[in-house]
Amino acid sequence: MRSSRSVSRSFVPLLGAACLALAGCSGMMTSFGGGPSEELRQKGVLAPAEIVELWDTGWTVNDNPVVGMKVHVTPADRPPFEARIEKTTVSRIAIPQVQPGQTVMVRFDPDNPRDIAVDTGGPEPAAPSTGNPYRDHFTRANNLGANFVRPDEKPRIYLGTADSGADTQALYENGYALIGASGVRAAPDPRLALDAGAELGAALVVVYGRFTRPAGMELDVLPLRPRPAAPDLPVASPGAGPGPLIRGLGQDEQAAAFWGKTRPAILGIVSRPLNVPEQKRLRRTDGMVVESIANGSPAAAAGIQPGDVVVAIDGRPLPDVREVPALITSLAGKRVNFDVIRGERAVTVAVQLNPALP
Repeated sequence: MRSSRSVSRSFVPLLGAACLALAGCSGMMTSFGGGPSEELRQKGVLAPAEIVELWDTGWTVNDNPVVGMKVHVTPADRPPFEARIEKTTVSRIAIPQVQPGQTVMVRFDPDNPRDIAVDTGGPEPAAPSTGNPYRDHFTRANNLGANFVRPDEKPRIYLGTADSGADTQALYENGYALIGASGVRAAPDPRLALDAGAELGAALVVVYGRFTRPAGMELDVLPLRPRPAAPDLPVASPGAGPGPLIRGLGQDEQAAAFWGKTRPAILGIVSRPLNVPEQKRLRRTDGMVVESIANGSPAAAAGIQPGDVVVAIDGRPLPDVREVPALITSLAGKRVNFDVIRGERAVTVAVQLNPALP
């Protein structure tokens, strides 16, 4: 059997990329002030919530803005309601995803729904063991705006490679988003990870570490690889792509990442604001850097490339990249010009955007 090399003890859900107009990206959000208390994490009800209103509190934590938000919560077991979250810290790389109309996961006190906080994707509250260590140790990723397609059959399972960052990039490009991951010890039977994936609604499970392949079960290495960078394009920035999802597994440790398939995006890119070196090189602070592109997306069909710096969409400059998701949504279904800096050249790329999902 083929086995991946030692790759992770701690898994980090999709660090390093903000998602603009790409259904199914994960961002990082941390709590501040009104974040989940231990009591709320233990007894709080997890539910999706649409951001209705957003405001800047004037605070920052490690240069990340602290915002307040009004949300429309839609629990599965009770009528929808609106609530205010006074303070939550948003990573600068996730700002474009945390906008009115986007969805976040929240936890609220069932006896007092005004006690509510953004769920930060940490470990699930303690519960009786399910008998499956991958389910018991599952940590959910905080997917902002991911639009998953429920799979019709049992998920596929693959061995991850030694480069879990490249695995992550390839899965981004092929229309997957991270549901969550599990780190376990002494659980080398991949059927346990597969069963957990089926329960979680995953379309694909990628396992890392040492496994024993059961008779009659295929366990091949993940066949998806990232799209090669165009040779004539400069690197957007050092380490611009997703960082390692899995690293440092010991001899008797395993991990599994659970991925869902997402609906087609309106545009289909992963991008971020310009960093300081790029601002100095380009002598501008506006625009966004394209980091990866979903295969088969409008962006891919139009020839947008990793490393492109988008400076205007439909003739509109981009002084604030937080406004881009709403702009893309407003232009859904239209043929739109993207003004791009590619290397040292300014080019215009016409993109036929997908219609918005109902």
